[in-house]
Amino acid sequence: MLPVVSAVIVLLVAGLVGTATVDEGRGEAAPSPSSPPSSPPPPPPAGSSTTAAPAGIQSVVPSLQAFVERERGLAFKEPVDVTLLDDDAFEARLREDEDEDLEELRDAEAVLRAMGLLDEGTDLVETVREVTAASVLGFYDPTTDELVVRGAAATPYVRVVLVHELLHALEDQHFDLDRSDLGDEAFLGFQALAEGSAVRIEERYRDSLSARDRVSLGAEEIRRAAQVPTDVPRVVEALFGFPYAYGPGLVEAVVGAGGVSRLDAAFASPPASSEHVLDPRSYLRGDEPRAVPVPAADGPAFDDGEIGELFLLLMLDAELGNRDAVAAADGWGGDRYVSWTEGGRTCVRMDFVMDTERDTAELADALARWAGERSGRATASGTSLRTCG
Repeated sequence: MLPVVSAVIVLLVAGLVGTATVDEGRGEAAPSPSSPPSSPPPPPPAGSSTTAAPAGIQSVVPSLQAFVERERGLAFKEPVDVTLLDDDAFEARLREDEDEDLEELRDAEAVLRAMGLLDEGTDLVETVREVTAASVLGFYDPTTDELVVRGAAATPYVRVVLVHELLHALEDQHFDLDRSDLGDEAFLGFQALAEGSAVRIEERYRDSLSARDRVSLGAEEIRRAAQVPTDVPRVVEALFGFPYAYGPGLVEAVVGAGGVSRLDAAFASPPASSEHVLDPRSYLRGDEPRAVPVPAADGPAFDDGEIGELFLLLMLDAELGNRDAVAAADGWGGDRYVSWTEGGRTCVRMDFVMDTERDTAELADALARWAGERSGRATASGTSLRTCG
C-alpha cells in the first residue's frame, strides 16, 4: 500500500505543504504523499536516555491537561504518562520501527516512481528518515497510552507540543485512536480528522500565550524550520503536511455543521477518503467512496491499494499543471491500483471510477494526455492507466 502518515506532530507544516491548489469552492492546496512509519514507535532500547518528564515539564502538565479538557469539552479518564527524550534518544525512538516498515516504504518508493512522483535518484527511506528526525517534535502512542516529547524544559514551544499531544491522548481515551486496520484512504481521512481536532485546540493555546511567550515560540519555530532539509520531494512534503494543513478545515466544517457533538460523532464514522478532507462537503453529505476491484497485473503483483483523489491530483499536476489536474480529479468516486515488476521496472495499473459521465470524460482525457507526456512509459484506456517507471 502507499505510505500513510503516522500519528506524530509536525509543527513545521508551513514548510512542508505542497503548492498545488484546488478550486475556490473546495478550499486551497493539494499536497502530496509519503510518510514516516505508520505504526507507533515501541518503547526505547535499554540504555537510552529516556526519562520521565522532569520537574519543569511535569509541573505544567496539570494546567495543560485542564486547558485541553476545558477547550475540548471532555475529561481525562485516567492520567497520561508523559515521557521526555533528548534529541538523540528521541530520534533513536523514531527509528525503532524502521526494519519493520522498510519493505513497505521500498514498495511505496517504486509505486511513486512509476507514478512520476519520485525521481530516479530519490531514496524514500532516507528522505523520510531525515524529515522525521528534523520535524517530529512529539507523539502520542495509542497502543501504549504514552505521550513522548522532545525537549528538556517547559518552553512555550514544548508546551504547544504537549497541548497537541494531550488532545490526542484525551480523544484516544474517549474514541480510540488506534485505527491501524484502516485502508490507505480511510486512514488518511481519519488522520486528518484527528490532527485537525488537535490543531484546533493547539491554536487556542497559542492564542492564550503572552506576547513574550509568542516571541519565544516564534524564535524556536524558526530555528526548528532551519533544520528541515530543503530538497525534500514535493510528494514527501505534502504527505507530512496534508493532515495538518487540511484537517483543521475539515474539523471546522464538521463543528460548523453540528457543533462539538458532531465532531464527537465523526470519530465513530470518520472521513473515508482524501476527497472527504479536500472537500468536507462530500463528507457531510455522505458521499462515500465506491468499491473498485483490484485491477489485473501483467506479472506477479507485489502491492495493491488505493490512489485517492489526493494522489491522483498530484500525479496529474506533475505533468499537466494545476488547473487541468484539479478539473480532472474533481468528481473522484473511487479507485484501486496494483503493482508488479516487469523488465527491471515497477509497473502500476490504476482503475478509477468517477461521480458523473462528465467527470469520467474529463479524467479519461487527462489520463490520455498524462500518458502522452510519459514518453512511452504509460498507456491510458478510458479511466484505466498503466504506467512504468
